[in-house]
Amino acid sequence: MKDNFRQSMKWFHTWVGLIVGWILFFMFLTGTLGYFYQEITRWMEPERPFIEHNITNEQLLDTAQAYLNKHAQGIDGWDIYLPNVRDQNLRVGWRHPAEPGKKRGQYKIKVLDIDSGDKVASRATGGGRLLYRMHYRLHYLSTDISYWIVGFCSMLMLLAVITGVVIHKKIFSDFFTFRAKKGLPGWLDIHNVLSVIALPFHFMITYSGLLFFLFTYMALSTYLQTNDDEYREMRKEIYPRTAHLEKANQPAEMLDVSVLYQQTKTAWQDDDLSYVEMYATNDINAQVLFVRHETDITYNPADEVMINAVTGEVIAQQAKEYTGAGMIHNGFFSLHEGQFSGPLARWIYFFTGLIGTAMIASGLILWTTKRKPQQMKKSNGPDFGYRLVEQLNIGTIVGLPIAIAMYFYANRLLPLDMAERAAWEAHVMFISWAILLIYPAFRPGAKAWSEQLTLAALVYLALPLVNALTTDKHLGNSLPQQDWNFAGFDLTFLVVGGCFAFAAYKVKVLQASKRSSKQSGKQRVRQSKPPVLAASESLLSLQQVNKEKC
Repeated sequence: MKDNFRQSMKWFHTWVGLIVGWILFFMFLTGTLGYFYQEITRWMEPERPFIEHNITNEQLLDTAQAYLNKHAQGIDGWDIYLPNVRDQNLRVGWRHPAEPGKKRGQYKIKVLDIDSGDKVASRATGGGRLLYRMHYRLHYLSTDISYWIVGFCSMLMLLAVITGVVIHKKIFSDFFTFRAKKGLPGWLDIHNVLSVIALPFHFMITYSGLLFFLFTYMALSTYLQTNDDEYREMRKEIYPRTAHLEKANQPAEMLDVSVLYQQTKTAWQDDDLSYVEMYATNDINAQVLFVRHETDITYNPADEVMINAVTGEVIAQQAKEYTGAGMIHNGFFSLHEGQFSGPLARWIYFFTGLIGTAMIASGLILWTTKRKPQQMKKSNGPDFGYRLVEQLNIGTIVGLPIAIAMYFYANRLLPLDMAERAAWEAHVMFISWAILLIYPAFRPGAKAWSEQLTLAALVYLALPLVNALTTDKHLGNSLPQQDWNFAGFDLTFLVVGGCFAFAAYKVKVLQASKRSSKQSGKQRVRQSKPPVLAASESLLSLQQVNKEKC
């Protein structure tokens, strides 16, 4: 009974992983890049200045408020984002009023020049946020459709992780087993190691991803059990917000935010300001909220100070009251996003995300490797289904990283004044991916792997050169300036290109080894023929030569 159950789980694990494997690979790779979406956006806006200022928070707040007073008049809410480890530029933001038929207006963020106080004129780009949103919005599809596709794939991913644990009797001993150069056993060991090494992360990231859209997936249950008022109240319990006054439409002059900031120092005893939110700006009800670095998983009421922007009086705040369900939901949300993480933890998230991506890729390759010997014996060649899976594997596992590189190339090479430039960055990526998905259909599988790995190595190794030819944010400038955002990108491109080059080299060596093994096998077969058979073959060949002479 146990063996039958384990076999059924093995069958389920294999086919579920195959059916949604390519979508999961896309979700994991783009989601992993999303852990550095702010850094990616800064690299894709090379017009931003190098970070070389040593300016106090008070000066930064004065610069930001002056810009907002000039360019965001009539907007109820303003935001000021101070430089931090991830994005060392001063930024301001505000949300425009909603257009007819829409619930929310467009949110605008502007990067400011510290010296002049003006907006930095950056090129139009989708930046890192576009890549981050792809892993759950799938870009071209409507949000309703994409959320359900992502939810379906996430559920199957969770089941695949669970069944993967079930089918391995010796999961921990498998972790320490690696049979290199053994073909199918080697790929199986790679898949096992990648699965076990970050198993808690795989559980967390998949389950928490399902919680993101609980009101979408549980919509029927929610609507049947609550009315509109109860529904809004339930959302407030799960997503509590800081209470603030609405605009009274009575104009009043606000105090300087830098002056109000002095009030926070008596509460915080440090200068660790993260961002500022302003409500009912230039109104008698104007309020300013000063926030230190916080997340839902590490929420501390002392990290927020609310001040009346007209009188300068500190406003006593009631702490956000999280329900049990709200705490669990927001805790998983923060874990999924890595909101609490510093630079080291963010890199750990990044590498574990890559391990998850590689786990999916190794599982897809394992499916074709297991069936290849049998498929190669067929007189008409491999089946259509097998060839389709191999084609999608090559076009996705290698093709998608190349397409993402093309997204970065488009950012550097498309004309700066091009209409819908940001949209065309994404178009270039998906057009490239489509070509790379089709290309393996016209090449033998082994050659397609080798050629696309070589292409991946070339495009990533060439990116720092293209960056140097098109901007001044290259290694020759970024390293002396110690701007590790720009320098880190070029260095990462070189490392990724080197990894692809090594993979291409290993594939070529493996292919050459297989060819030599086949030739050696044929030679051994010829040498092992009986003398009588060898003599008869020689006689037949001699007779054929005589016939040709005649």
